[in-house]
Amino acid sequence: MEYCKVFIKYFLFASIIFITGCSSMVTSVEQYKSVDKFVAQENFAEAASTFEKSKNKYFTEKDRVLFGLDLGLLYHYAQKDSNSIKNLQLADFAMEELYTKSISKGVTSMLLNDNALDYSGEDYENFYINVFKALSYYRQGSTDEALVEIRRLLEKFVESEQRYQKEIDVLKDTTANYGKVDEVKINFYSSALSHFISMILFHNDKAYDDARISKEKLYEAFETQKEIYNFDKPNFDTLLSFTGKSKIAFLSFLGKAPIKYDYVFSIDTFKDLVIISIFENGTWVQFSSTDWEGIEGGLHTKFAVPKMRKNGSIIDKIEILVNGKLHSNLNKLESIEDIAFETFKRDEAIIYLKSLTRTITKAIANEAINKELDKQTGGGDFGSLTRLLSGAIINATENADLRISHYFPSFAFAGSIELEPGTYNIEIVYKGINNNVIAIDKFDNYLVTRKKDIDLIETVLLQ
Repeated sequence: MEYCKVFIKYFLFASIIFITGCSSMVTSVEQYKSVDKFVAQENFAEAASTFEKSKNKYFTEKDRVLFGLDLGLLYHYAQKDSNSIKNLQLADFAMEELYTKSISKGVTSMLLNDNALDYSGEDYENFYINVFKALSYYRQGSTDEALVEIRRLLEKFVESEQRYQKEIDVLKDTTANYGKVDEVKINFYSSALSHFISMILFHNDKAYDDARISKEKLYEAFETQKEIYNFDKPNFDTLLSFTGKSKIAFLSFLGKAPIKYDYVFSIDTFKDLVIISIFENGTWVQFSSTDWEGIEGGLHTKFAVPKMRKNGSIIDKIEILVNGKLHSNLNKLESIEDIAFETFKRDEAIIYLKSLTRTITKAIANEAINKELDKQTGGGDFGSLTRLLSGAIINATENADLRISHYFPSFAFAGSIELEPGTYNIEIVYKGINNNVIAIDKFDNYLVTRKKDIDLIETVLLQ
């Protein structure tokens, strides 16, 4: 009878760690395969429709931010702006709600694998969601709403820093005895892309001084955030000047933003000491060690954390042709993938310490129950079996949370031209590193009228 009770305890423990860790043990990417075929063909309307149909099969309530982001972006590229705004707005609201909850949960969130929690979005996703909402509002002719989104982005920079500090404080309180989390400062607090958009919005709203200030802030972003804006600063001085000609601005989004992959750590314990190793060049090498008061030697387990991998773009150059003749080039304005990496630095230290603490806590509890089972059964083959089974369950439930939006671009390129009134055939030509033509966007019979407003042509090539 006593043996049965102990076995039931063991079974309950194994079930709990399996359920709490395995609500989604592995991040699914199956839903993106059929969608990506249409994206590669630049058939974004069909891509959005196909992705929307995948909701019931691949997404649950805890993935609502991820679903809203990707669907909203696909609808934006398809120029279905009402649908885009609707889905991006739902994702934005959910992000705000979940960020607040994640702080208030505190210790509780330490016990669960991140895959089992609601996905609240990466910082860069939280920032750029407002950029794409602003662009959709602009295409609808809603300048005021577009400017609200740009202002909201500026507020988010401040809020993000405040939330991070709160999360760090909670983590320090809950893991004070098990390790130290380093505070990470990121150097991204002003987006050149957002200032480019607001510059055009203000200009077209006849707020010319505000447009000039936006242009200056755009330039300032390059001067004060050189780690991110480590390429030549574009020049938009003539875009705001009145020359008697009509102005057309261009904004092109290229490539796909980073994806995540799992990075595995191995744990071995000694008396009051934990050794963490990583797999490099075909062998496990020590990564770090940390004092862990009260832990016994002989425990071995693994855990994984997410790392980011850049997707980049195959495009090396973008040319603007007017009536078949080269008129200008677009210049890089923002590396969204670099900003994704920069802002993810803050999460990495937090995720690492939470995962390490959770895995060791499971391992300690598992060993305690196994020892009790050994007392009741005499150990032997049964003890070896239970250790093997429970160890496998812990390892299986410590997969990295690899959820991330798939359809943000890697880069934003921008430029402008000025033309006399008339009708023109305009081409945006995308070229690879060998100057070979990859794709062409055509705007035939484009009507240019004499006006002071700046037209904005937005294109996208997720390659």
